[in-house]
Amino acid sequence: MEEEIDLRKYVQVLVQYWKWITGAALIAATAALVVSFLLPPTYEATALVAVTKPRYVMQFDPRFETLDNIQPAYKAYPELASSDDLLRDLMERLDPLPRGVQTLRDVKEMVEAEGGADPSIIRLTVRARDPEEAARIANVWAALFVERANELYGTHNEAELHFFEEQLQRAEAELQSAEQALIEFQARNQQAILEAQLSSAQRDLEDYLIEQRELERVVRNARMLQDRVADWPAEAQATPGDDLTALLLELRAFDVQTSREGSEEVELGTGSSIWLQISDATLLASGRTAGELRAFLDGLATTLEARSAEIETRIAALEPRILSLQQQLQEMEAERDRLTRARDVAQETYMTLARKVEETRIAVEEVSGEVRLASQAAAPQKPAGPRKLLNTAVAGVLGLMLGVLGAFVVEWWRQEPPTEPSGRQEAEPVDER
Repeated sequence: MEEEIDLRKYVQVLVQYWKWITGAALIAATAALVVSFLLPPTYEATALVAVTKPRYVMQFDPRFETLDNIQPAYKAYPELASSDDLLRDLMERLDPLPRGVQTLRDVKEMVEAEGGADPSIIRLTVRARDPEEAARIANVWAALFVERANELYGTHNEAELHFFEEQLQRAEAELQSAEQALIEFQARNQQAILEAQLSSAQRDLEDYLIEQRELERVVRNARMLQDRVADWPAEAQATPGDDLTALLLELRAFDVQTSREGSEEVELGTGSSIWLQISDATLLASGRTAGELRAFLDGLATTLEARSAEIETRIAALEPRILSLQQQLQEMEAERDRLTRARDVAQETYMTLARKVEETRIAVEEVSGEVRLASQAAAPQKPAGPRKLLNTAVAGVLGLMLGVLGAFVVEWWRQEPPTEPSGRQEAEPVDER
């Protein structure tokens, strides 16, 4: 079984030493009260700083995205207010320095920054012996903190404006360079000349192909007519239709165009037949024999084949010229497009930065910022310390606790059994007989 704790003996100790315990509490409380009266009074002055969101977001160009959903860094502001750098600046602005303040450590001991009930409110509290001095330090500290916070966390500042102005100058130089390059290109641009030469060469090629096709058609028809009269005796008289057909083939070979509305229409089939229709004319015998007609058709076909071979040579010589002109024209177009794109990009960049510079310049001129002084510190009328009643009560409780602890220590010391001597002999065994 577990041993039960007997509280009566503890109560007996407290009753036995109650005078000592009460005396210790009274002595501690009296000492704390005396010390509190002897200490000089301390005054506290508090300035309030508010962190607000911007009322409007200026954005001249949508391509510069302005982030308006960022929450302020509320937790960072008290740490910024208590930073060494800001407190050193505070010492420089405090002229003269308060009495007893010589080092940065002294300043840290007299200032305190904390968040209010609402995280957007920062409380800057200064403790000093002089109420006027406490208010002055708190107000200077608050003004310095507002300036530094807006510089770090503000939407725009002078450094950002300087950055955009430098970028604008660089963009302007690049735009001028791109425009000058395009001007120099236009001074040597042969695109129109190449287009005219290419168009002329393409028309020549088209004409050659048409002429070659027509010549091949005339040669084919001439060979067909020649095959038709091949079996005739050389002295036989050629028919007027065949003679007229040969004449029309010769005229057609030399690009003599006949009217569609004329009275004659020649149709050559794919077989060995040649159909000739004459609307209002009377064919007369030409006196040409079949042999002469065959010789004429053979010479005409040979001449036209030679002409076709010559056209083929001209087409072969014209093709590389057309390809070369196309290449030169494409190179000119590619260079023009590249320079135009560079000019357009430089112009767009310049205009975008110009709008951003104006936007930033206007925003920088706004002196209010997101961090503002909500309330200046006034000189306190009553001291904040030392708190005599609180110090007395705390000291009395501590004295009471020390008295109780001392009573139990003394009682434990008094009831500790004495130790046996080290030279004690062992007891002799008892004879049980």
